[in-house]
Amino acid sequence: MFERYTEKARRTIFFARYEAVHYGSPYIETEHILLGLFRENGELVRLMPVGSGELIRKRIDDHTTTHEKIPTSVDVPLSNECKRVLAFSAEEAERLAHRHIGTEHLFLGLFREKGCFAAEVLHERGLVLEKLREHFAKVPSGEGGTSLRFRPSEARLEIHGIPWHSETIRERVKTVRRTNWHWRKQPWKARDVAISKDGQTSFDVSLALDAKNFDLLSAGWKKDHCPICFWELFESENQPEHSAGYTNGRDWVCNECFEKFLQKRDYFETSYPEIT
Repeated sequence: MFERYTEKARRTIFFARYEAVHYGSPYIETEHILLGLFRENGELVRLMPVGSGELIRKRIDDHTTTHEKIPTSVDVPLSNECKRVLAFSAEEAERLAHRHIGTEHLFLGLFREKGCFAAEVLHERGLVLEKLREHFAKVPSGEGGTSLRFRPSEARLEIHGIPWHSETIRERVKTVRRTNWHWRKQPWKARDVAISKDGQTSFDVSLALDAKNFDLLSAGWKKDHCPICFWELFESENQPEHSAGYTNGRDWVCNECFEKFLQKRDYFETSYPEIT
């Protein structure tokens, strides 16, 4: 699971477990990962106003009910929120075209789990996900991890104004085409987000109402993303560019990726016929 993690990122998880044990928590929570990041990478604290490290520790202390300290021999698993944070961290590493997952990617992953306590306290300190992405894109990883950005001459392409390594996108496009071809050969259809009576989220009310036949829709799509560029789907009507796209009933793809990679074959060829 942690093969791609840098040494600093692995120590962060170790420190997060230490924090969970300190508070007597039966699970490693997002706030424990945040404290672990501060222990391992002091540069992250410097991204915030002076004194933020101490204020965040106090905020977590006030928020947490301390229980009897857990013996070190007892296994302390990751909470479901933390498991999603790790998944988001891997996505952030790919977004930055980094081969390894470092502390900066774990930090960004905390922001992606929007409802978690760690994200809440970071937002209170004035941090914004998009600005942090821009910052880390300009700063080379200092953790011994290698980057996919080997040479300036290598092919690049932009999606939603964000530069991507073309080989990364090529592999994702191949995966989407292959999955669609094997999954009932469903046609892609343009859809806006729709909310059903029972709260299900989909691009189509009929699909949302028929969620029992589409188990991947049963949990809703509020936090899903385009599998090619990781453009996140939102329900909000204030962000219409995030609430429209193409769906085959199983996945959704943003408008730009569909029109650039799936509808046309200008960029990447695969052995799978196009489904339109």
